[in-house]
Amino acid sequence: MKNIYYYFIFGYFKDHISRIGLSMFGISLGIALFVSTQINAWRAEQTVIDQMIGYSSENFIGRYVANDQNRGAPDHFIKILVPSLPEGINLEPELQTKGTLNLPKDKIFSFPIIGRDLLLSGANQKIEKNRKVIPKFLISQALADKIQTQSGVSSISLCENKVKLDLEESYILSQDGLFLVMDIARLQSICNKNNHITSIWLTKDQEENTNTSIEITKSNEWIYESKEDLIERAGLALSSLKINLMIVSLVSVLISFFMVSNMFTGLYLSRKNEFGILLSIGSSRTNNFILFLTQASVIGFFGGLIGIFLGILIANTNLLTTANTITDSNQLQTYRNIPFSIIMTGFGISILGSILASIYNSYKTLQILPIDLIREREPQKKNFVFGLTETKLFYLSILSITIGATLGLLKLAKQMVPGMIGIGFVIIGFVLFIFLTIPFFVKVLEKLISNFQFSPSIKIGLKEIEKEPWKFGLTASTIMLSTSLVLTLTSLTDSYEKSLVQWVNEENKSDYSLINEKKLNTGEPGVPAELFESMTKNQNLFTAEPFYVDSKFIVNGRYYTLHVLNLNKPYDKNQLIASKNLCFLDQICKGEIITINTDLNSQVKIRIQDEREHFFSERGTIMMDYSFFRKNFNVRFLSSIRIFKNKNITEKEITESLQKIAEENDLKYINLTELKKIYLKGMNQVFSILDTLKISALIISILALSTSLVYFIKEKSQLIAGLRAIGMDSFQTFQLVYSQALFLVTLGIFSGILNSAILSPLVIFGINRNAFGWILHFQYPFHFVVKLPILIPLITFLICLIPFYFLQRMKISKELKYE
Repeated sequence: MKNIYYYFIFGYFKDHISRIGLSMFGISLGIALFVSTQINAWRAEQTVIDQMIGYSSENFIGRYVANDQNRGAPDHFIKILVPSLPEGINLEPELQTKGTLNLPKDKIFSFPIIGRDLLLSGANQKIEKNRKVIPKFLISQALADKIQTQSGVSSISLCENKVKLDLEESYILSQDGLFLVMDIARLQSICNKNNHITSIWLTKDQEENTNTSIEITKSNEWIYESKEDLIERAGLALSSLKINLMIVSLVSVLISFFMVSNMFTGLYLSRKNEFGILLSIGSSRTNNFILFLTQASVIGFFGGLIGIFLGILIANTNLLTTANTITDSNQLQTYRNIPFSIIMTGFGISILGSILASIYNSYKTLQILPIDLIREREPQKKNFVFGLTETKLFYLSILSITIGATLGLLKLAKQMVPGMIGIGFVIIGFVLFIFLTIPFFVKVLEKLISNFQFSPSIKIGLKEIEKEPWKFGLTASTIMLSTSLVLTLTSLTDSYEKSLVQWVNEENKSDYSLINEKKLNTGEPGVPAELFESMTKNQNLFTAEPFYVDSKFIVNGRYYTLHVLNLNKPYDKNQLIASKNLCFLDQICKGEIITINTDLNSQVKIRIQDEREHFFSERGTIMMDYSFFRKNFNVRFLSSIRIFKNKNITEKEITESLQKIAEENDLKYINLTELKKIYLKGMNQVFSILDTLKISALIISILALSTSLVYFIKEKSQLIAGLRAIGMDSFQTFQLVYSQALFLVTLGIFSGILNSAILSPLVIFGINRNAFGWILHFQYPFHFVVKLPILIPLITFLICLIPFYFLQRMKISKELKYE
């Protein structure tokens, strides 16, 4: 029995390397995209957690954080905490700020600077024991590498001061992330924050394994956050990113296993006689069933193995970006650890998916009888597919599509499950519809062909499709799903772009903006607030308005986006405006009273006076007047200054004035068109992963069709060899293959167009609404659809090249040697 399994599986692999290779490659593409996106999602979450807890979660149980994170709070609170802490719990004060590193070509990036007591803190345990002198800096390996690769870098900008950085006086930490640790007293002195700290760590002794309850000490200047709270906040902050990545990866896996299911249908048909032979020599039908599943598991195992290595390669080479307003791309690139759970999940999906994809054909092996060896073909039940009549199949597909559309449009905040189930029902309905329409369209084409003098090889190709709707229906379904995915994602990105441009036109009506180009990519404000104050005194040329963005503004323990600007009448400048998606997602609506942490007045309660459609943050946006912001927060830098030109001044005069101001303050002025490009660039970075998914889907569908045609050639080798023996030339055999491919591609693409016409509204008005709380301006890529009739024949020709290559290598004598 062992030999049977070995020769049946690996013997076939050896003789059909190209076919099995294509099948494994299809599986590996889906698994690779799943693994890479999950790794990126984990890394994104880990960067947020690490920055919250100072890049060391070892023995960390919680922290007290100052309300004013920019300035910090006096450290005398430590004396109040010490008596209330149980034995085995240690305190570690921390001052965290940001430093910047100027790179060649005017590039700049920021990273956390962490101040700790290097003599007493846990950070000292990372230093070599034989080192006699405590180093001035502890630097992460990634930051040290970046400094070493950049010539001329010898200092960092810290609190508007230049600090000399010598790697010989530093200790390199073998830890992910870009960060630098220095003595807290020195950092306080440099940043003029003597006796001020931003957080107080609570850690337990290494030998302490039990959970120790902490008595929380209340204070107006400090808030306690447990490790669990921080991890939960990081998850909430990146929930939209993780949802996008999960949807992307699962859809790619779905397309892959549509292809795999199609491949197993061809595999069953090509090896059906072998199962009959095994039965005739004493094997059981149950053994055939297990044998087919084992073959599927082996293919899934190797496909998953290749996919995991490919996914790790994609993740480590940053081919898929996971841009987000919370995450930092520079930080993400330094993380190289990979959770073992992601690898095992990828393996599990690969093997389980292969088994599920092959289960139908495995079941068909139970129905094989030895007499099937001498049958030309299985008895076919007319008008039956899946054991259902054509009428029942039609009503079932319509019902499935209707249920899916209804579920997909349900409005349930933060609930994507109904939408995903709805999409599943719509896809199932269209797959059933394809199986139903294949015989119908073949008959229609036969009637049309009969009126013209077409090659008989075309009729033969179409007739073979009609006889096996299950096999070729899976191929057309794979093409349908890929086409639908490409069009749906294009509709989504086009709708985002249209909505973003409209929002910029409505919310940013300024003629020009002053920005700090160097700090633009870091997400930090870089335009001096003093410059804005001086510009307001001269309104002969223009009117200036402030604009400030904080993407990590905390309300009720969650991250939101804060926009500071001048609120126009009739709005109350001492109250806030909330975005409509914030009300939809977290019920922070008009009339609500929220509590915010401020720099100057501790906690302040403030009312939401209105809601506004605000297309900016997927988590929700809070709008605040600049005058109220100045009363409660330290304002040193703005994100930009908006400029409204005086209508009586010429364009030349205003641009010359702005050019002078920009050069004096190392800034840049941009017009409204350039501002739109900046927003669109950020959006494209966020959705760049969708472009990878489109390419992956197209590759998988092409592989699916190519594999299907290759298996058709193998299964019908005797028929094709017989036709060639009686005079069919190469061009006619190519017509046979091309007619099949053209039919399947056309059916799949046009079904995909109809499918995307239903799925696009579900994604935009269902899933997108529930996930992010806003309604986009719907756009459908008609410009792309109208080009498809021209592209279909060309795409089909390219797909047919590989099957035709195998067809040309076929030897008539070998295929007909027993005749």
